[in-house]
Amino acid sequence: MELKDRVVVVTEHNMSGIYDLYGQVDQSELEGIVNRYLAIAIEEIKEDENNLEINHG
Repeated sequence: MELKDRVVVVTEHNMSGIYDLYGQVDQSELEGIVNRYLAIAIEEIKEDENNLEINHG
């Protein structure tokens, strides 16, 4: 099974936060929200790694 086909369980705490921000969402909307923020997190990690390489390079 490829990683993209895996199931992720969102905690009650995080679902509560999503509902507070976006109201009730269906599976498709939840997938979009999670993937959007995951993409942002990945880009920020890459930027941090690049900054570390530049500063310690």
